[in-house]
Amino acid sequence: MATGQTLASWTADGGASFPATNFATFDTRNTHPCYDFDPTTQESIYLHFVLPRHYGGNGITVYLHWSATSATSGTGGWDVSFERIGDGQQDIDADGFATAQTVTAATVPATSGNVKITNVAVSNGANMDSIAVGELFRLRIRRDVASDDATGDLELVAVELKET
Repeated sequence: MATGQTLASWTADGGASFPATNFATFDTRNTHPCYDFDPTTQESIYLHFVLPRHYGGNGITVYLHWSATSATSGTGGWDVSFERIGDGQQDIDADGFATAQTVTAATVPATSGNVKITNVAVSNGANMDSIAVGELFRLRIRRDVASDDATGDLELVAVELKET
């Protein structure tokens, strides 16, 4: 597959799973589905994908589409982690996420409700938990409350995975 091609995408109405505690909460904004992430507690959401068979092994760039509930200044930060489920690779009774990759904190839009798109390139191999084509994996997304300073919730509305 060519670099820059979309591998998968997700919107907030597409379903997700959650940790037992500190999870993002489903919400809507003017009928747009989103998940709210708290400004002080690192909350998470898990998205499930199968790595397409046309993936060429160049790594994945994760694009997060998000807005701020009320903030019009400050920065919003995120991190993402991959977990290979695969064929006999992960006991799903436990978590096995690779090291979190930080999405550099970005200035929130000056208008509350405008969507910001930020991204992080994740290299193939250990940073992607060595996911192979055709394998199930989870993508954990967390608000990086230690490196952002936007007040109020951040709202995740969509995620796109592109081959780097």
